[in-house]
Amino acid sequence: MSSTLWTRLSAALMLGRRETRLLLLTAGVDSFGTGVYSATSMLFFTQVRHFSFAAVGVGISAGSICALLFSTRLGRLADRYGPRPTLIAVFVARAVGYTLYLLAQPYWAFLVLSCLVTTVDRASSPINQSLMGNLFGQKDRATILGTVFSVRNGAIVLGSLAATVPVMFNSPALYGVCVAVNAGTFLVAAAVLARMPAGTEKAETAPAAAGTTEPAAVRSPLRSGPYLLITVVNAVLLLHNTLLTVVLPLWVTEHTEAPRWALTALLALNGVLAMSCQVPVNRRFSSYHAAGRASAFAGVAVLAACVAYAASGAAASALPALVLLVVAMLAHTAGECLHIASTPLSFSLAPPQARGRYLTFYNLGRVGQDLAGPVLLGSALLGSGAPVWWLVGAAVAVAGALPWLLLRGPEPVWDDRVEPGPKEPDRANR
Repeated sequence: MSSTLWTRLSAALMLGRRETRLLLLTAGVDSFGTGVYSATSMLFFTQVRHFSFAAVGVGISAGSICALLFSTRLGRLADRYGPRPTLIAVFVARAVGYTLYLLAQPYWAFLVLSCLVTTVDRASSPINQSLMGNLFGQKDRATILGTVFSVRNGAIVLGSLAATVPVMFNSPALYGVCVAVNAGTFLVAAAVLARMPAGTEKAETAPAAAGTTEPAAVRSPLRSGPYLLITVVNAVLLLHNTLLTVVLPLWVTEHTEAPRWALTALLALNGVLAMSCQVPVNRRFSSYHAAGRASAFAGVAVLAACVAYAASGAAASALPALVLLVVAMLAHTAGECLHIASTPLSFSLAPPQARGRYLTFYNLGRVGQDLAGPVLLGSALLGSGAPVWWLVGAAVAVAGALPWLLLRGPEPVWDDRVEPGPKEPDRANR
């Protein structure tokens, strides 16, 4: 029975393809280091480098601004040289940047490294998606995106758990080790990606066929109304991430009657549900028009979560506050999964020969959210309560519905000759 179940699962997730296994291993290694680093980086910079909290915040903001300005340039490199070699170079650059954090003493050096590291960090995910776009056709793309997302979530959780040891001992030396571990994971990820079968590199770097448009000649995403639309919508929908990581900890512990342990329980619930539900949700909304519906459903789910969060703050005792928070987290996680399921829009609306440039532009929504979301959203929600929760939820719901309402025409048709990955030898010879 277990063997049959594994066979079905392996077939559904395309684990028989070597490219799938290598992508998942790369994602897991990369995200484990991210989990270790995220849990300890602030402690490293404040206790080892002795920068103030505000100074570190300025450095993070400076890095986000640089990513906003320059990450799309890396997308152009992916279009010109292929996403796989570009992603390997990005991994190596991340490894070097994080290693230099261990050596750089003055604050100006931290600012420079923050700009470098954040730019390559933010370019990594869309270039990786561009690679997946070359390796997998539209039907399989939603599955691999969902699977990679689930693996990333699980690996980040494991990395965060591993980071509890240095946090418990409050050891400056171990905080440095965590930074080094994160740097090392990028070298491992680069080495794994370098093992990608040679045939895939031909698919991703093949020159444009006669009559097709060269990457440099494709119009900018700034001149594509539909792509601008989904980029802005992506930035607004990403408010769910700011709610989860910035607002929720303070809201649960300081603005509700729920017990303090409820915070970790809610985050664990989110992680488990996201990992288990993302792949089936992605498979359900894998087509162009279905992805538009996923965006609309995501907005409605986040609105429901915001209403429940607001109500939890008005609950007079612990039990109803806890129940409302659980309801809010269920809706919140549904919105998160549905938002990820709307990602096929970013592929369908991007010319395949300029996919790297377009996907890094789409990712600017995340960069903008990192830059402005925590300050604007956190202060407003924690300071004003229920009315702002309702307003934020309504704004997300309206934004999420826009692709469904405005992109109802036929799916764009491109000369997508570089899209499918190579056939497996056993299938090709049948």
